[in-house]
Amino acid sequence: MQAFEKLPEKMQNESVREYYDILSRRKVGLVFKRIFDFSVALVFLLLLSPLILLVSLAIVIDSRGGVFFRQERVTTYDRHFYIYKFRTMVSDAERLGAQITVDGDNRITRVGRFLRKLHLDEVPQLFNVLKGDMSFVGTRPEVPKYVDAYTDEMLATLLLPAGITSLASIMYKDENSLISDADDVDDVYINKILPDKMKYNLEAIRKFGFFHDVGIMFKTFFSVFIKEDSSTVSKDANRVLIIAEDARSLILTRKELLEEILKNGYAIDVFIPEDLYCDTLREMGLNVFDVSFDRRSTNPFADLKLLKKYKSMTKVKYDFAVTYSIKPNIYGGMAMKKKKIPYYINVTGTGSAFYNGGLIKTIIKLLYKPSSRHAAGVFFENSEDRDTFVKSRLCKPERTHVFSGAGINTAEFEPAPFPENHIVKFLYIGRLMEEKGIEDLYPVIKKFSENHIAADFEFLGDFEDEYKASFEKFLALDNVVYHGYQTNVKDYIAASNCLILPSYHEGMANVLLEAGALARPLIVSDIAGCREAVEDGVNGYLFKVKDSAAIEKALDKFLALSLDEQRQMGQRSREHIVKNFERKNVVAKATSVMGVKKKIDQPTATARTGIPDGTSRS
Repeated sequence: MQAFEKLPEKMQNESVREYYDILSRRKVGLVFKRIFDFSVALVFLLLLSPLILLVSLAIVIDSRGGVFFRQERVTTYDRHFYIYKFRTMVSDAERLGAQITVDGDNRITRVGRFLRKLHLDEVPQLFNVLKGDMSFVGTRPEVPKYVDAYTDEMLATLLLPAGITSLASIMYKDENSLISDADDVDDVYINKILPDKMKYNLEAIRKFGFFHDVGIMFKTFFSVFIKEDSSTVSKDANRVLIIAEDARSLILTRKELLEEILKNGYAIDVFIPEDLYCDTLREMGLNVFDVSFDRRSTNPFADLKLLKKYKSMTKVKYDFAVTYSIKPNIYGGMAMKKKKIPYYINVTGTGSAFYNGGLIKTIIKLLYKPSSRHAAGVFFENSEDRDTFVKSRLCKPERTHVFSGAGINTAEFEPAPFPENHIVKFLYIGRLMEEKGIEDLYPVIKKFSENHIAADFEFLGDFEDEYKASFEKFLALDNVVYHGYQTNVKDYIAASNCLILPSYHEGMANVLLEAGALARPLIVSDIAGCREAVEDGVNGYLFKVKDSAAIEKALDKFLALSLDEQRQMGQRSREHIVKNFERKNVVAKATSVMGVKKKIDQPTATARTGIPDGTSRS
């Protein structure tokens, strides 16, 4: 390899350095790659020499001009070279149109159409491989004007020789049809197609190795000569699949993300248990299909049935799929892997199974691995959950992304006037269960009641499993109010002085974001998924998890504040949430990772209704 300091100046940037360091650790592989390329190219040229002669004669007889087409391209270290192909177009074709060929291009000759259909026009590139200008596997060489449009990171592809084939070439083998209707072919290619192809090319550098190259060569053969590859990017795709377990939660936390995907010209299908909230998804323009299951069931036969259902219903060619919560992540991910559809799983929390450990944790890890290891991306709501998955080898570090939870639309949660309560109201919102720290809160509430401390504790939420009987002792206290499950929590937060959450584990507690956005102080467990929302002593207080004494100390600190100090703490809470958890920023990051871009044929995508068997209706 060439020393980094001797690379072309434009390649000497931090983005390229990351990939350079990866390849510098694989120098033996680079040498072996060159030996393989030279040897195999020489053998192929000898074997194919009769075919080369026959094709040459056909080209000369069919149209005026030379046998070979030469075009300036760019390869290793930004070096320019001339690529060889059999001529498939009329003489001086480049003067008559763009440097990219589209479907129905009238510059293509009769023999040229035949050669392109069988990809025989690429055979002369074996000479480029023999010379060292190209390799069998690598980023397809671009013309200089397109290389000039590369970002700093894209320039990393110039660390390796240009290639005859790559995963990007396979995925975009129908590239011509994607841009055939474009008014400005160059603009569409540079701003839409090229960035998507580069994601595959850059990922290939991370995976660089001899066997990876061989795999791409076999995949190319099967894709071109044996069968249609269902995972290729198609003009007719423009469709996204969402797999989730709860429509209400999907609407509350992912509405803006879904709207952004729709706005960019994709149709969206949703596999989800049918309930009243599914009508809201339909009103948004989503196609909803009932896939009901018991999220708490541990019946393996029921889970296998769910997996089979996901696979049987997935008959449309989706650009990608997104899954939410454990069972959709596991079984939806497995189904997408089987269907060769790129998918992204959202780990909204490791859950009680990971927290409690034991046999259940082992089983969950075994189930997660087949889907999470092969996901195009694994999204986490806090870094500790990400580290847990990586340490357990459930996913590849380079495919993980940590977001600020689902974020919050602060425009919908504007600051509420701070209440001037004579008795301070502490509010808890969430499922009522032991793992939310309710039992640790009880002795504190009881002590406040017995000592007649001016503080009330209000609870919102459903009971989990058999906890209802355990909660009876709370209701016996004169400073506890239970409001049951409420769909609109804003009024309750607005009436409170402070939100408290003594949870043992969270992905990212949305209720903290909502209360913070409404300008309420937060008193929470010092755990991942909670501490991110709190600057200790600034917009609330953190306390040691499972520690009643620490909870009491934090509450005492808050009660010692004046009303104006409490109000100021709430204002700082609002500022912290707006700065760190604005949902539009989370959506922008997620769509960028998933490659959501304005689709070229937007009217086609949005006009379709979701029919799982692939048919469409207008």
